[in-house]
Amino acid sequence: MRFIHTADWHLGNQMHDIDRKEEYEAFFRFLKTKIVEKEAESLIVAGDVFDTVNPSLEARRLYYTFLASLVESPCKNVIIVGGNHDSSALLDSAKELLEVLNIRVVGSISNLSFSEMCFELKNSKGEVSGICMALPFVRELELRNLLDEKSKKIEDADLYSLSYKKLYDVLFAEAEKLRAGRNIPLIATGHLYASDLDGRLSEKKSSEKTDDGMKVLDVLGTLGAVPPSVFPKVDYVALGHIHYATMVAKNPSVRYSGSPFVMGFDEANLSHGFLCVTIDEKKSLSVEKIESPHTFIYRRISLSLSEIKNELERLKKIGGDKKTFLELYYKKEIGVNAQEYLDEEIRSLPENISVVSWKIAESEKSFFSSGFENFDASEIKNLDDKAVFTELILSKSGLEAESEEGKAALEKFLPLFMKIAGEA
Repeated sequence: MRFIHTADWHLGNQMHDIDRKEEYEAFFRFLKTKIVEKEAESLIVAGDVFDTVNPSLEARRLYYTFLASLVESPCKNVIIVGGNHDSSALLDSAKELLEVLNIRVVGSISNLSFSEMCFELKNSKGEVSGICMALPFVRELELRNLLDEKSKKIEDADLYSLSYKKLYDVLFAEAEKLRAGRNIPLIATGHLYASDLDGRLSEKKSSEKTDDGMKVLDVLGTLGAVPPSVFPKVDYVALGHIHYATMVAKNPSVRYSGSPFVMGFDEANLSHGFLCVTIDEKKSLSVEKIESPHTFIYRRISLSLSEIKNELERLKKIGGDKKTFLELYYKKEIGVNAQEYLDEEIRSLPENISVVSWKIAESEKSFFSSGFENFDASEIKNLDDKAVFTELILSKSGLEAESEEGKAALEKFLPLFMKIAGEA
């Protein structure tokens, strides 16, 4: 069997108020082309179809238009599960209608039996070629309801481990009943944080956030991280929630496809796309990464202000036709207002090149030991919460960031603030 594994479309997303309609439409045309080219019999969408629980009419139009376009394609099965950004009620609202087109939607586990979350996958001849265990994003209350009264009081880390293990075990048993001894592969889905990942999140500190707002603590710490041991022994686990392609515990059968779109400038240089998965008669697995078309160009320019000025001059001369969106990621220089310093170069950029984001680079050293008097009002907004609170602690205490007293103060107060900020 051959299928496409994708996730995290976030339809309706307007990062820095960018209209992404053209980008979404180009992707769906490309995805359909690849489905036809690869003769993929199934499409699995592992959550976060939409960016918000109340997506725009345009976002919904994109979704339904694409699904309708697959009717005459080799794709005979579509499995869509809800993500944490999705409204399960919205996804499930057209469930019965979509089932006529063999599009199976599982927005949430509420009010569903486990047998209703397992589906046969058929090939172009109408033969059953596999079984899919469709598990969506599961909220904490739903996880606790799976456990007995004693277990409901356990810590979050054990909650996720025990609850997901129970979920997958029960679903696996149901899928085995449906398989009924046939030599066909089992596919599972999930929309969750798994521990033991490779890639950019493994290199970040637990207090940091990625540009798409993902709290790294939830990924790398114990809160919300699902251990690899919970996943069932199936032929493939199609996961969503992490925006770059990676394996779980280096297991080629348990994978995140990543998002086909850039969701933050810190991931602009990463490859974005989806996976084409083939499982042959001997249950041998082959996974091909397919990169999304570069309809728009996203780029973070991380240099000194003088080097950024030179780079903007270079881009002005190069020009080009594609819409290009820039984030200027710079180190604050005392007495220099970055916006004023680069104003002339930005104004002279071609129409297709836009600066949409300014960000002050993180540094282990405090920018100033006396608060914000060297920051212009226009630049303070470029500081993140952590940088602002760091400056306030040092300013009020009169301490230097590199001093032992300064380090002690930051170690004492920063974690508390970051926890409160993360819950706000």
